[in-house]
Amino acid sequence: MIPIMSQFINRIFKDRIKKIVIIQFILLIPLLVVYSFTTNSINYLYNGLFQIIFALIIILNSVEQFILKKKGLSISFFILGILFVYISIQSYNLYLLRN
Repeated sequence: MIPIMSQFINRIFKDRIKKIVIIQFILLIPLLVVYSFTTNSINYLYNGLFQIIFALIIILNSVEQFILKKKGLSISFFILGILFVYISIQSYNLYLLRN
């Protein structure tokens, strides 16, 4: 059991910046908590928070790729992260219009 877990951890941290990966895992906890607040009815506030946290994880990934000199992946992740920030702002605006 332990060798399987150590192989999994080695794959996660292989060729990556460990501090950024740890921050991404720390952001994953509130992401799951916010996701648990969403129900069948759409709550635009929680949906927007979920998307902002997800965008932060993607932008951190783009910073990591930029540091590792992978420019193509860095630019694509950064654009994807900005797109999610824009979508989350739209969700928050829908929340304000609904209330």
